[in-house]
Amino acid sequence: MKDLFQEEEKVLSRYLKKIDDNEIFIDDVESFGSNYRDLIDQSKVITRISDRLQKKLDLANQKIKSQNTEIQAKNEQLENTIVELASAKVGKKASRVLFVLAIVLFISEELFIEPLLGELSFPYVGLVIKAFIAFGLKIFESSLEGYYMQQEQKDILKNKGKSLKSKLEYTSR
Repeated sequence: MKDLFQEEEKVLSRYLKKIDDNEIFIDDVESFGSNYRDLIDQSKVITRISDRLQKKLDLANQKIKSQNTEIQAKNEQLENTIVELASAKVGKKASRVLFVLAIVLFISEELFIEPLLGELSFPYVGLVIKAFIAFGLKIFESSLEGYYMQQEQKDILKNKGKSLKSKLEYTSR
């Protein structure tokens, strides 16, 4: 800043010295007024340029904020899609295992337990056992999905980062 106004400082010093020495003439006042006018004109130009640059900077910052908001929304949407895909993958995997287990259990019940129950005088015991198997399978399906979801969480966290952890935990509940 010292170098920027060096010439103006010299003019002011000369003028103040003339005031102290009582050697001020009309030419000195006119010269000082002219220099002062030039300084004001330069200040106006610098202020206009500064205002324009500040306006451009403000517009750029607004654009960046808007783009950041849009990126965050897209990231949120992407994370939700990943969570939904993981949940669907886990549900499909659990359903396959559960389907095979259900077939094995119902066939085993028909082949091994029904003949033993046929000798008893309770005709609906077989249906009650099948109902227990169905309810047990539903409970098993929930725990199997929870297990697979935990495995999926570990895989996602290894590959994608920790930001999905809370969402995956929420969907596994």
